[in-house]
Amino acid sequence: MSDFRKDLTTCAYCPNTCRPSYAANAAVQIESQTPSALSLITLAVIDGRIPFDADTRSALGRREAANASVGHCTYGLNMPIQIDAALAGVAPA
Repeated sequence: MSDFRKDLTTCAYCPNTCRPSYAANAAVQIESQTPSALSLITLAVIDGRIPFDADTRSALGRREAANASVGHCTYGLNMPIQIDAALAGVAPA
């Protein structure tokens, strides 16, 4: 298993222990924008379960929470880097 897939899976099933790293009143509190949600979406893209179309790219571009989680992840993961690595070889739909 590639490092990015292992890290995406770890993050996707994490209960968002990084959540305190972003403000409680910030728009990034929307569940679909959490690092775990972005990780799950990325896994679905690389597994071919959802298309890498404009809507998906837009969703995966909402990285405020993922960016804020860097340095605060229980597992020491940098999810923006892992998401980018996973999507590097995926052609847009």
